[in-house]
Amino acid sequence: MAILEPFALAIGILLSYVYEFTLSYGFAIAILTVIINVIIFPLTLRQTRSTKRMQDAQSDIKKLQKEHKDNKEELNKAMAAMYKEKGINPLGCILPLIIQMPIWFALFRVLREPLDFIPSASVLFKDLELSSNLTFFNMNLQIPPAEVSGWVERAPYLILILFVILTALYQQQQITKKTGKSDNPQAQQMQMIGKVMPIFFGFISWTLPTGLVVYFLTGNIFRIGQQALIVKLDDREEVKKEEKKEDNNEDTQSNPIQENPRKNRKKRRRK
Repeated sequence: MAILEPFALAIGILLSYVYEFTLSYGFAIAILTVIINVIIFPLTLRQTRSTKRMQDAQSDIKKLQKEHKDNKEELNKAMAAMYKEKGINPLGCILPLIIQMPIWFALFRVLREPLDFIPSASVLFKDLELSSNLTFFNMNLQIPPAEVSGWVERAPYLILILFVILTALYQQQQITKKTGKSDNPQAQQMQMIGKVMPIFFGFISWTLPTGLVVYFLTGNIFRIGQQALIVKLDDREEVKKEEKKEDNNEDTQSNPIQENPRKNRKKRRRK
């Protein structure tokens, strides 16, 4: 696809540059993954906070469902208004996934046809021509696990795919574990997607270049730490807001509103 050419060329240049420092194809892909995830961090931040707001709003959603249980159109309008008020984007949790899809396809092309996208003057290009330094923990990063013959030889590839599935499942459960199941159809649909996607990634990893599977695993691990940090910071911010609110309430109770001094003077003059 011609539209992916710029992405593939950019990834090829960046990958060759990182390889200059690591001289490891696998570690170069892993570092490239971290760089890409740092670039799309604003989207991931919005996704995590939108998902958390969706879960925090479950009680409000249940109220609206009871109020408009006989009128689906009014329920949809009320839900849309509430989402807007609380800054919730129902599709926010899959937006980073959609953004990364061109990157996956571009990286697929780079790993399949590296000499077409890696700069010819780079060290990586020369190593690719000589087919050296292309293995990572005894795995050939240019071929899919499905093309490896023998179950003993396939073992590291299968372990890699298993870790992709497990880290993806854990990543999906990081935020949802606090609130459990939701009665909201949209939230249920998103939770179902969250359960299916790890299995889907494990399935397609069997037929993709192993280097792309390394990209999936590194991205999952990075986002697990990233989401844990975001949730922790947001929780700390909420605690501070609650403490500030309580302090303000205490100040209001201990210092009742005094009458306006001008009104007091007028009262004295009348007397």
